[in-house]
Amino acid sequence: MNSSLDEQVTLHLAQRKRSLTRLLGLLKKDMDCRIVEKLQQKGYNNFKLGDLVVFINIQPEGIINNELAKKARITKQAMSKVVKYLESEGYISTTKHTVDNRAILISLTDNGKKLLIAAFETFEEIQAEYTAIIGDSDAAAFRQVLGKLLFTLHPELA
Repeated sequence: MNSSLDEQVTLHLAQRKRSLTRLLGLLKKDMDCRIVEKLQQKGYNNFKLGDLVVFINIQPEGIINNELAKKARITKQAMSKVVKYLESEGYISTTKHTVDNRAILISLTDNGKKLLIAAFETFEEIQAEYTAIIGDSDAAAFRQVLGKLLFTLHPELA
């Protein structure tokens, strides 16, 4: 056995409970579970959590697939699958772009708009639950720190 290697492993294992990566990952999983549960309670059973990338990034006037994929930070092919599914479920519609005949404009249907509203209401409910646990001051500080970190690493998202 390599005692130095074992000591390093023991040290890292002792620190992992407070690891930022682990804590953020667990919080993200908690949020995801709460989002799905709350939206299902509101009657939205025919969507997948990954489908929300469309609703979070779509524009009121519509958006083309390439731009939507770029905003969501997923491949165009992956976005095309999400778009195809959401169109089959009646949440979005696609039409030829008026300027670029090669592009397809993706827009929300009335059902999609209702899901968008329900999703954002759900996000607010979860945020309120977390704020009730940590308090208004810590919640504001947490948002500020996360925003600073994210927008410093990815200024294009600001």
